[in-house]
Amino acid sequence: MKHVRLIRHGESAANAGEASSDHASIPLTPKGVEQAHLVARAFAQAPDLIVASPFSRAQVTAMQTVAAFPSVPFEIWPIHEFTYLEPARCINTTVAQRRAWVEEYWAKSDPAFTDGEGAESFLDFISRAQSFLDRIAEHPAQDITVFSHGQLINAVAWLIECRPQKIDGQAMAEWREYELTNHVPNCSGYKLTKHPDDAGWAVSPGELRVVVTQRVPGRSYQAVRDPERLLIEERAHALSDAGYPLKLDDDPAMYAEQRLEEARAEARSSQVGRVSQNTAAELSAREVSQVLREVIFGRSVMSKVGQQSWAHVYSGHFQVDVDGWRMSIYNDCDQLDYCEQCVSPDGRRWSFDSGDRFGTDPIALLSTWEHQTLEQLLETL
Repeated sequence: MKHVRLIRHGESAANAGEASSDHASIPLTPKGVEQAHLVARAFAQAPDLIVASPFSRAQVTAMQTVAAFPSVPFEIWPIHEFTYLEPARCINTTVAQRRAWVEEYWAKSDPAFTDGEGAESFLDFISRAQSFLDRIAEHPAQDITVFSHGQLINAVAWLIECRPQKIDGQAMAEWREYELTNHVPNCSGYKLTKHPDDAGWAVSPGELRVVVTQRVPGRSYQAVRDPERLLIEERAHALSDAGYPLKLDDDPAMYAEQRLEEARAEARSSQVGRVSQNTAAELSAREVSQVLREVIFGRSVMSKVGQQSWAHVYSGHFQVDVDGWRMSIYNDCDQLDYCEQCVSPDGRRWSFDSGDRFGTDPIALLSTWEHQTLEQLLETL
């Protein structure tokens, strides 16, 4: 059985709303670097081959895993992101600033259209995705890890699941809808499998401890393999081994923060006079997640801070207020991504960089239904 992990790069500067001068050399943000580190830590065993896109953000993400398994071959394949807008006119623009050009391109629904020098047609893009599938099928490695980009990853999944007979305007429109519906978060992706006796590939739910969701009716796939959640679960089980047993009905990721606080409290109590005021002033991801659940279930009201709507932000941080709790939530091209920071009414703080390096994002603690409901609420603001 052949297994292929398709992993999107970590958060890039463009994902964070910054302007970019060259689509191939966009750097990772500090959060993206941390995400790449967490992915490398999530591997139970070494793959047989590591592959990356020629774009720097995918290579930097891959290098954390390459460093963890230095004996594994590392190769660069032409699995870069779909560049359908002319690069020259995109210099020093943000995702939000390019939005009108993006909508204009997809409205044409012309798979042979090329926007300008250095741009790629949809036909060429899909051809690259198919060539990738052919190459991994022929490669002797049985366990391959691939670091690429959201649209390329979804093109591969679309080819497997939808099996288009021809690439015409209708197919192009269908792929666009598929791509928007099945957004791939940073450092997440799919797992492909191929049995020696099977003619084609399958997109599978993945392996143990992988979160499986349903985003297309009848489709089960690994779109939310959250390495941060995985590590939280590992920490929860480590605490269990240290004397904090898990209940049978506990979700380890949901209660890991609480158990970590219990462990810290135990340690502090054994060191009289050495209680950290900084720790006391911190929020946990679980507390922030619970505030979001109060909104989801209608027990609290969420309002935007400022004039811009969720749709207007499009790609960047969106500020909200929930009964005095101020939060910054990241909008990734109209998709709810993660919570960057939160300040409680009494001044306590949570941020991505404030807690453990192996902490988690409050939004990652929500169920699939809760995540979808929160996204719908944000779209109304």
